[in-house]
Formats: sequence, structure tokens, C-alpha cells
Amino acid sequence: MAESIWGVVKGGVVVPITPLKEGAWVELRVCEKRVEFTPEEQAEFDAWNRLSSRALEVVERLSQESEVSPFSPPLSE
Repeated sequence: MAESIWGVVKGGVVVPITPLKEGAWVELRVCEKRVEFTPEEQAEFDAWNRLSSRALEVVERLSQESEVSPFSPPLSE
């Protein structure tokens, strides 16, 4: 599955704004201009950057574990 992950060049090295899985294949494209984010979006990106590289794996696993089967009875409110 292809996904877009933005990054910046620091000291000649591409630094992604989100952690990448070890051994991931990447395709680099140079953008004409910087994409602007809202302060809320940038704060979220910054928070993810402060987390460990395993944080996304943990969130995805917890999300999968909490998914409700389409055959489950409706949740009572």
C-alpha cells in the first residue's frame, strides 16, 4: 500500500515528519513549495514525532483489537 509521508532535508538527509518502518522502500519527490499546515495539524505532527517509532504500530494494533465485528449485536448507549 502506497502512502504519502512528507519530510524535510536537513544536512543533506531526508527527515520524514512521521516514523517509517525499518526497511521500508521509499520514493523521493522534490516539491515545488512547502505545504502549509494549520497550527492544530502541526501540533499533532510534532506530538507524533516525540513518540517512539513504535507508537503508530501500537495505535494500529489497538484500533484493530477494538474493531466491532459486523455480526456483533449493536452496542447499547
